[in-house]
Amino acid sequence: MAWQWWNKFNNKFCGKWICTDFWFGNLFMDIKFESKEKGVEVFYSYKTSTFEHEAIYVEYSDNSLNFFHNERKYRHEYVLTYEEAANKLFLRFSDKGKEVERDFIFSRLSLEEETEYKEIKYIVKPKEETKIDILKEYSEYGNIKSDAKFEYKFDERENIIDIIEKYKLDELVKGKNDIEAAVALMNWLCGLYKHGNFGLPNERTPQILLEYADKHDKSINCRGLSLILVQLIRAYSIKAIHITCLPYEEPYEDCHVVVCVYCESLKKWIMLDPSNNLYLKNKNDEIIGIDELRDIIINDEKLYPNEDWFDNNWRAGINGNKDYPGYMSYRNYMAKNLIRLTRYNVNNYGIDGKSCVILIPEKYMQNEAKNFDESAQKDFITSREYFWQM
Repeated sequence: MAWQWWNKFNNKFCGKWICTDFWFGNLFMDIKFESKEKGVEVFYSYKTSTFEHEAIYVEYSDNSLNFFHNERKYRHEYVLTYEEAANKLFLRFSDKGKEVERDFIFSRLSLEEETEYKEIKYIVKPKEETKIDILKEYSEYGNIKSDAKFEYKFDERENIIDIIEKYKLDELVKGKNDIEAAVALMNWLCGLYKHGNFGLPNERTPQILLEYADKHDKSINCRGLSLILVQLIRAYSIKAIHITCLPYEEPYEDCHVVVCVYCESLKKWIMLDPSNNLYLKNKNDEIIGIDELRDIIINDEKLYPNEDWFDNNWRAGINGNKDYPGYMSYRNYMAKNLIRLTRYNVNNYGIDGKSCVILIPEKYMQNEAKNFDESAQKDFITSREYFWQM
């Protein structure tokens, strides 16, 4: 949608642009001004030069072009200025919910670059159906297992005693059971640090990750937050792992990483999402894990977030209330990312990955999985029981 703010608009803003060092890769932008009636239109994309998204609101004043996307807490604001001598666009990007600002530079996209970035060579092409419909289509698991063994090493405490003592974490968890301790550690972490779309350092110890976040406005991506949290939880001899949640297509533009904690008091896995300081409950007021979350979404059942999670707008969005701008936000996001689940074999201080198993639906194994190379296929399983074993 465009608005009428076009007096003295500088047409040199128009054209196709590329920023190659945006937080998660390339950012493409196409700016058009065809007539005063239609106004300035801004289209953008994060993966190809096909410009999939249109800016919600665009205005122009004082040689700057301003627009935003997303609503309320997730709002991203863009302020573009054009420098004629360099023939470049300068962007001030602001994430209002996370209070993050950063500057980027755009160059004009050449015809050669446009062709290069036009198409992604997909192993598995995206589907046009809604994310929830895709999840329902690929709901069933199978019986294919693996020989992989899962290891937990609880030497985190001796390695992160500096963090424990600095922040008095022993006092924080004193007298709490496993669920309460894990949630308290998540609340502590999210009280100091927030989610941000930054890269990660090569080393994945909590000390290095926290230092990295300190240098980036107290923010770090979902993988970084999850790696910090699992290692803090294991310092108290509680089994905790980070799970990478992947979409249907390959390659993909976005995935999510969360924490799974095995609670002896419940005899089950629960999910904590430190990117949102979030956990979820079912209709029986029981805290749930990823496996249950997947079934609840497929069966169109209600979810109940912890009371301190965001505001009523986004809480309503968990259950798809169409009266709120946050309609289907988190629910739809997780539906997208519950097609493939990656669990790592060794869970130890500073370790992120190495060998893994990837749980996929039976239909995916019979069809899409055959497009992957053999080295990837060897990690695929379809047995949810095997995947969620202790």
